[in-house]
Amino acid sequence: MRKKSVKYKFWLEEDGNMLFGSGGTVLLEQIDALGSLSGASKELGMSYRRAWGRLKKLEECIGEPLVTKVGGNKKGYRLTDTGRRFIKSYRDAEKLMDAAAQEALVNCFKWVR
Repeated sequence: MRKKSVKYKFWLEEDGNMLFGSGGTVLLEQIDALGSLSGASKELGMSYRRAWGRLKKLEECIGEPLVTKVGGNKKGYRLTDTGRRFIKSYRDAEKLMDAAAQEALVNCFKWVR
């Protein structure tokens, strides 16, 4: 028997404008992994300007810096504690929603083989 699962995306909006979603989380994860906004943007196939804009919008939404510059003239970044907390919170919410979505699928479509 094949296993069925539900797929979806979620994001937070305010007055119809997207504040954040999985893209911001993935961007922060890449900055954390690579230590570079430039490297993260390349890895995700987006321009540096777009990645910078997304990061700034996310920081504005959260109300705190999510990254901090590393060293004097270096162009590297590392996540702040708030940045790490944001990733954890988003991934925790994702796990809870996944469980609820899977349960809803089973309950609403149990008649489907």
